[in-house]
Amino acid sequence: MESLYSIAGIFFIISAVVIIHYTIGFQGILPVIIVDSQKALVIDNRLGKDRVITEGLNHYIPFGIEVVVGEISLKEQSSNPPPQEIISKDNINLVVDMIASFKIVDPIKAIMDIEDYKAAVESLVMSSTLNKLGQMNFSDIQKQQDQVSNEIRNHMKEDCERWGIQIVLVKFESITPPASIKASMEKEIVAEKEKRAAILKAQGDHTVHELHADGERVLIEKRAEATYKVIKNLKDLMPNISDEKIMQFLTSTSYIDSMKELSSSSNSKFVLYPADIQQPMEKIMNAEYMSRITNNTKEN
Repeated sequence: MESLYSIAGIFFIISAVVIIHYTIGFQGILPVIIVDSQKALVIDNRLGKDRVITEGLNHYIPFGIEVVVGEISLKEQSSNPPPQEIISKDNINLVVDMIASFKIVDPIKAIMDIEDYKAAVESLVMSSTLNKLGQMNFSDIQKQQDQVSNEIRNHMKEDCERWGIQIVLVKFESITPPASIKASMEKEIVAEKEKRAAILKAQGDHTVHELHADGERVLIEKRAEATYKVIKNLKDLMPNISDEKIMQFLTSTSYIDSMKELSSSSNSKFVLYPADIQQPMEKIMNAEYMSRITNNTKEN
C-alpha cells in the first residue's frame, strides 16, 4: 500500500513539473522585481553569470542565489567636481571649475569593476584638467578652451571605457585668474576698445573727406559744363569774338556775381570796390549786358 502511495506521489510531482514547464514555465513561479523606466539593476548570481535587468517585470532566483548589488540610471548624468587651483606653465595661479556629463553603457562594469563610479569620474575630470592646463600658458588656455575641453575628454576615454562609462561632454564653467592679472586684462580690453574706436573715427573722417572731395569734383564738373555752354553761346552769337574777349567777359561776369552776392548779404552795410580794377567800368557794364543776353538765350 505504501509503495502505491509513493508511486502516486512521484507521478503527481512529474505531472506538476510537466504542466508547469508547458504552461507558465519554471520562471513563472519565481519572485518578481519591477524595474523603473531608464533604470537598470545589476544582479550578482552566486552560482552563475552576473546579469542586468531593465525596466518592467523581471524574475530572479531567491534564497540568496541572485542578489541585487546595484541600481544604475541609464540617463545622461553630470559630474560637477569642486573648483581646483592650477598653476599654468607661465606660473599663473588659476581657479578652474569644470563640469562633465557621462552615460553608463555597461552597468556590470560600473558596479562590479569600481567602488564608486561617480567619484571616479569626478576625480578623473580633476586630474585630467590639472595635467593638461599645467602644460599650457594662461593666454593659450583662454584662446583654446573648446580645443582643451575636447583633449581632456579624449584623455578620459580610456579609463572610462574600463568602467563601462561613456564621456559625453567636458567643458569649462569658469577660469578665474588672480586679481592683478584680471585688472591687467581689463586694461587691455579698454585699450583695445579705444583702439577700435580710434580706427572707426579715422575711417569715418576718411569717408567724410572722400565725400567732400566727390562733392567738390561734381561741383567743378558742373561749373566747367556751364562755362562750356556759355562759351558756346557766345561763339554762336558772335562768331568773330576772340578767346581773349571771352575770358574777359567770363572774368567780369564772375566779378559782378561776387559783388551782387556780397551786397545782398543781410550783414553787409556798404560795399567797397577795389581801387586797382584793371577793366574800365564800361567793360563791366558791357559784360553785364552780355551776361543778360546769354541768360536770355539759355532760357529761349
